Amino acid sequence: MMSADEKFMRYALRLGRRGLGRTSPNPPVGAVIVIGDRIIGKGWHRRCGLPHAEIEAIKDAERKGITDFSGATMYVTLEPCTHYGRTPPCAEELVRRGFKRVVIGTTDPNPVVNGRGVSFLRSSGIEVVVGVLEREAKRLIEHFRTFITQKRAFLAVKWAQSIDGKIACEDGSSQWISSDAARRFAHKLRDTHDVVIVGAGTVMADNPRLTVRLVKGRNPVRLIVGGRRKLSASLEVFNDNAARTILVTPSNEPFCDGEPRGKVEIWRYDDSGGGLPRLRWILRRLASEGLTSALLEGGAKLIGAAFEEKVADRIYAIVSPKIIGSSGINSVEARLAATMDDVLGLDDVTVKKLGEDVLITGIPRYKVR
Repeated sequence: MMSADEKFMRYALRLGRRGLGRTSPNPPVGAVIVIGDRIIGKGWHRRCGLPHAEIEAIKDAERKGITDFSGATMYVTLEPCTHYGRTPPCAEELVRRGFKRVVIGTTDPNPVVNGRGVSFLRSSGIEVVVGVLEREAKRLIEHFRTFITQKRAFLAVKWAQSIDGKIACEDGSSQWISSDAARRFAHKLRDTHDVVIVGAGTVMADNPRLTVRLVKGRNPVRLIVGGRRKLSASLEVFNDNAARTILVTPSNEPFCDGEPRGKVEIWRYDDSGGGLPRLRWILRRLASEGLTSALLEGGAKLIGAAFEEKVADRIYAIVSPKIIGSSGINSVEARLAATMDDVLGLDDVTVKKLGEDVLITGIPRYKVR
């Protein structure tokens, strides 16, 4: 049976998810204020530079004419901050407002905060409970946690495959392996990540727009990992100006066979060793710009590289009840395991139906050697 603390924290988590893909480099956070069993205020962090979730919840209560918080409990998915950044510290505001109790989903991994908010609130006489629905609260900030602790963008890897593990037929065609429901889910993923990454081969084969269209949302930054080959100037991503577009290439030559209408930003890398750029380098450069999450959508070589470099933080594998056969293109192009002892397993696995497809999510369990 769900406790009252779990019930209100679950609602705060739902609010916090509204900020996914919008708060970078800050984490998404939700907050709910309760007196007795009644919610009197709610809020979430909407965008970096705007008030944090706790302050949004207080303002929501004030709009209803409530200014006395002496008997109130604040439910917040992440430990309140104690430092001055773009906004004043939330922990001080909770003390100033006289909150009786604060319930926290998880502590803040940022070393500037980590534990200080909890200590400050307790030393000020506020009852503090930490770890309510902690697993869900940590999942909400997984992008931010990687950004803070590893100094790189979090990388989610998504692909759609046939039931026999193929992402395309022999001729390269792949539209559409997955169902309408699965494609809507893919667009929702784009909406909740800062950047979408694809290889040049995928762009040439599918000519995707890499925008959010099937659900309501905003377009991520588009990043194309290219080699030295020229791309077609007629590609959608080079002409629609729907989002910031980056091409990663080693070449100083023109990157396409004509003049695209859209603006394309070039990131150059040294390929003297041959091959594609290191994904870790790309993710660190994204983090240096305050972009905390990226969604890798293909192709097979890039997906394989993400596992080889051990930078794939979460996978979303959509499995369709179709069979392509041995002539198809494998979903992951990498030599990861010679024996079953070397197989890459997954933690935190969930399975869900998406139309006629099955969605499998999980966290890669990398072995430390």
